[in-house]
Amino acid sequence: MKIAYFLGTLKNEDGVTRVLSELIKEGQKNEIESIIITGWAENESSFPIPIIQIPSFIFPLYKEYRIPLPGMHGFEKQLDKFHPDIIHIHSPDTSAWAALKYEKKNKIPIVATFHTDFCSYLPYYHLSFLRPLVWFILKKIYTQMSFVTTPSEVVSNMLIQHKIKNVYTVPWGVELEKFNTSFYSLEWRNKILKREKQNIILYVGRLTWEKDLRTLVNVFKLLKNNKDNFKMVIVGDGPARRKLETLMPEALFVGHLEGLELSKVYASCDIFLFPSYTETFGNVTIEAMASGLVIVAANAGGSKSIILDNENGFLAEPKNTDDFYNKICLLLENKQLQEKIKNNNLDFVKTHTWEKVFDNLLQKYLKILS
Repeated sequence: MKIAYFLGTLKNEDGVTRVLSELIKEGQKNEIESIIITGWAENESSFPIPIIQIPSFIFPLYKEYRIPLPGMHGFEKQLDKFHPDIIHIHSPDTSAWAALKYEKKNKIPIVATFHTDFCSYLPYYHLSFLRPLVWFILKKIYTQMSFVTTPSEVVSNMLIQHKIKNVYTVPWGVELEKFNTSFYSLEWRNKILKREKQNIILYVGRLTWEKDLRTLVNVFKLLKNNKDNFKMVIVGDGPARRKLETLMPEALFVGHLEGLELSKVYASCDIFLFPSYTETFGNVTIEAMASGLVIVAANAGGSKSIILDNENGFLAEPKNTDDFYNKICLLLENKQLQEKIKNNNLDFVKTHTWEKVFDNLLQKYLKILS
């Protein structure tokens, strides 16, 4: 089987890129050939498969991402040589329209994964009035697919409510070899903490305001005014970083991390604070769970599909600083509760492997091919 993946931008720290990387790895284990068509690849060498980069332009609202130029001229000849059995769209941009055009010309099954709830981003850019137009475009694309997958039931239901059919929930997995408690480092903790009994509160993710970083700042300030038994560590980069460093001067910003260093930081912290309510799944959340952290996340989007409140984490009302603060305080004062939820987390993540994720997708691929 040969699969052609279409994605507007391949950016290392982006969740969609990381998901695609795992799917390709699992595909190779199943002797499946893959190729990527994208408008821009940040690090082409990190993918062990051919990548076709087509002309693109900078996305005005977020300059770290690019939009491919429309049409097939940038990839058609190369894709003809590859001769794909299936086309899989991973972003609903101009690359998706080009993929649809190629599919119609060559009669190839086409499917999609809905990764990002773009409409939830619009208020952050004062563009809420565009919501009907965005949904019109999304429906126009996704209703032409053989099937559409989403990583959570919440998102699947949202698409179904917008009259998009053939929607399946395929939750993402976690690399248990990369994210686990064995990477715990007392040496790293001792460098971070002033006192041994302090807790480290961690945030991992792109530093963009649509991740509801205002709530992160407000919770941090409330904790800083009332508690002295914590240190906050911020992992990630993005356009909001400089402003965040000004608003949270006592927090430790370590930038974008990968590999062993990221695994070590995850496993060496205690509480994972994730206020974003725009997630369709939250890859960083399940990575934190596998690393032994206790999650306090917004009760919205994909987090609701991963976290059972007061069992394997805590869900707080989105944008409610006091709710986030109270639940973090409960954990700061109760190590036994932390340990109980940590153990529940470790049991939960064992059922979320990338092997199972790809096997689920593979059965759907085979069904449409047959």
